[in-house]
Amino acid sequence: MENLLDIVEQFLSQSDGKLEELAQKNHLLRLQEEEEKKNA
Repeated sequence: MENLLDIVEQFLSQSDGKLEELAQKNHLLRLQEEEEKKNA
């Protein structure tokens, strides 16, 4: 049973990392879009 908990914990920590990465990419894309609007 403890093994399952370890796997779940590992999965959750990976998910957090992925979410953070996506949030960062999303933020960069928004900044890019704003720049393009200013230059248009």
